[in-house]
Amino acid sequence: MNKDIRQLMESGNEAVQNQDISQAETMFKAALWEAERSNDPMVIADCLDRLAELYFDSDRFEEAEPLYRRALEARESRLDPNHEQIVQSLNNLSAVYFFQEKFESAEPLCVRLTEIYERVLGPNNPEVATSYNNLALLYAAQQKFGAAEALYKRSLELKLRALGDNHPEVGDILHNLGTLYLSEERYDEAQANLLKALNVLESTLGTEHPDLEGLIISLAQVMEQAGNLDEATKMYERLLNIKEVNLGPTHDEVVEAVKNVAGSYARQSKYAESERFYKRALAIRERSQGRKSLEAAELLSCLGELYHHQNKIPQAEEFFKEALTICEQVLGPKHEQTEHHLKNIAGFYQSYNRHAKAEPYWQKLVGFKEKGFGKESPDAMRARILLADCLTNQEKYSEAEVILKEVVNKGEKTLGPDSVDFGAALHCLAELNRLTQKGEEAEQLYKRAIDVRTRALGPQHIDVAKSLKAYATLLQSMYREAEAEHMLNCARAILDSHKQDAGQLSQSLS
Repeated sequence: MNKDIRQLMESGNEAVQNQDISQAETMFKAALWEAERSNDPMVIADCLDRLAELYFDSDRFEEAEPLYRRALEARESRLDPNHEQIVQSLNNLSAVYFFQEKFESAEPLCVRLTEIYERVLGPNNPEVATSYNNLALLYAAQQKFGAAEALYKRSLELKLRALGDNHPEVGDILHNLGTLYLSEERYDEAQANLLKALNVLESTLGTEHPDLEGLIISLAQVMEQAGNLDEATKMYERLLNIKEVNLGPTHDEVVEAVKNVAGSYARQSKYAESERFYKRALAIRERSQGRKSLEAAELLSCLGELYHHQNKIPQAEEFFKEALTICEQVLGPKHEQTEHHLKNIAGFYQSYNRHAKAEPYWQKLVGFKEKGFGKESPDAMRARILLADCLTNQEKYSEAEVILKEVVNKGEKTLGPDSVDFGAALHCLAELNRLTQKGEEAEQLYKRAIDVRTRALGPQHIDVAKSLKAYATLLQSMYREAEAEHMLNCARAILDSHKQDAGQLSQSLS
């Protein structure tokens, strides 16, 4: 590397230290230009790497990728396949693929890296264990759980042999293995490995180290799945404490941690505690961004949900409306976040049978979807199903029927014959026909709804039970008691299975 290139690289590195990314980019590009004039592939590769690293650290992965790829090609043209600079390039390129979720592109590079480590260092070297762990992470991201589990276990075996059972790298692999089991819903194995990881990392890093954060979140999730909501809340509170110690009380990540605690209390129906934490998060947001920010709107909506669960109707209505108003002002009426808040307030009114209050919000949603995506788009059809349900509940049967018939006639093609939404449309039209004494039409629609929902959701889904129960109500009105009882028994069996699954899961982790 000549003097000019070296000076440009040093200037770029100095700019990075001063957080002047634009100046650093200019310097590294100039260094690359000079390197390309020199026609030295190794110097070019070094300059490509440094510019790509700048892009990578700035989350500009698409710009980093071709540079890392060129650096690898340059080194492959001159160096032995096992050379350490080849290894460096493979690591860089596989990482940028991973962060772009281009897992199929990353996989052969990670496999090649593992083979190099095995060949050069031997299969029992701790560095090989690190490569196994990285490849397992990639397999897990692709849901290749069996391959990932085998590699995590092999990596753990090698690290234990080399480092002992009380080392941070051992804790990290236990964490990864526990997270894998969590993804597979193997909750007892997940909890066992995550608790082992916590013990290792606490003893080696300390109880307030930020590297514990992901592990604590995983443990909270396992405990929630087990029904141990109180223990899950303690984990979320511990996470909050770590965030506050390391980041200060008003950091954005602290606000997210406060929201996690609030949500966990809400899931236990401990509404006073939940309200206290949501209001704390809102106060932090108001001080830093004002009450008209999107972040404040999200918290107002959470408080609305909290009051809704407590049947504090005026407070819930006030917060839902304020959240919607903020989103409409900041994002406009057609943004997906605005639509989310529209659904919230419409659903709130509908839950109290205030269907006339809900209707204009559903109408508004339909209008946005039709203008944004077209009248026959899946999004517009889904919105019209919600509107039709609201109209049916107000006994506006003729208006609802027009909407639902159109959705059913066109939805099989637009939504898909086995889609959840098409099943919902069939169910709603069946209900409408039952209420308007059109028994034969209702029966055929219930049968179709049950069939579609079974294919779309599986035979044990609660929505299948709802359609079975509604069909039983129709059969009872037609004095077909034996058939009605059969449908009710099928619905009860589905609902009972959900209760049993929850009980067994809680017992397996207790």
